[in-house]
Amino acid sequence: MTLGRFSLITTVLLSFATAAIAGPTHVLDTNSYNFQLNNGGGGAQATLDKSQSIEIFCVDYANDIYVPVQNYSADLTTITSGSDLSDTRFGNVAAGNWTSISSSQVTDANTINTANDLGRYQMAAYLVSQYSFAGGNNPSNNGIQQAIWDILDPKSYNAVYNTATDNALEGAAQWYTAMGGNSGSSALDSFLTNYRIVSSATMTACASGTGLLCGGFQEQIAVVPEPRHLALMLMGLLLVGSAVFRKLQTARRSGA
Repeated sequence: MTLGRFSLITTVLLSFATAAIAGPTHVLDTNSYNFQLNNGGGGAQATLDKSQSIEIFCVDYANDIYVPVQNYSADLTTITSGSDLSDTRFGNVAAGNWTSISSSQVTDANTINTANDLGRYQMAAYLVSQYSFAGGNNPSNNGIQQAIWDILDPKSYNAVYNTATDNALEGAAQWYTAMGGNSGSSALDSFLTNYRIVSSATMTACASGTGLLCGGFQEQIAVVPEPRHLALMLMGLLLVGSAVFRKLQTARRSGA
């Protein structure tokens, strides 16, 4: 095997690994709740494509997802810079169609109010990372869920409930600013590499002018690591490639 051929195979397999995670429609099975919160939401354990265990977290309070249920049809969408949000529930909501956060709730309210649709999903993913599984139905986890719902709250939705001040909202706004805001950054993309929006593949367009997609199961965010067997395969190929490279170098030195 030449070094050029090895590089080509590695590139193909890396592309396959990416497609396996973010590619066509997936099968989602919900299995059990990790924690349920006072006003709904929280986290659940699920299986992707009958093989990969993942944790999913509610980002959409106006729809339902049932646990346990098998064979939901789901699309996975990345949340890094330039991601295409066309398969997501909120990905086409215009800047002026979000419910405003007031300065009485959050000092940095303007950061959230001027965030684009991708930025709102990114802040929701950050908040998901702040959940404490061990904490269960505690004030901190309830505050995180409320903050996610406040950030992803189009004007066409009727808010379920609101808090006067929300530390989680403030934390999300400060994190987003530090990560580059709507301009993004390499640090933000690195943090969100394995996060995915889990959307129902059966959604259709809502009433004109909202930018929302309607129907289907409640949208979720999940951390979806690369499939373990693909990672092991790539590791093996890298080891083989290293050995081939050393042999080629030795042969060249011998022929010199």
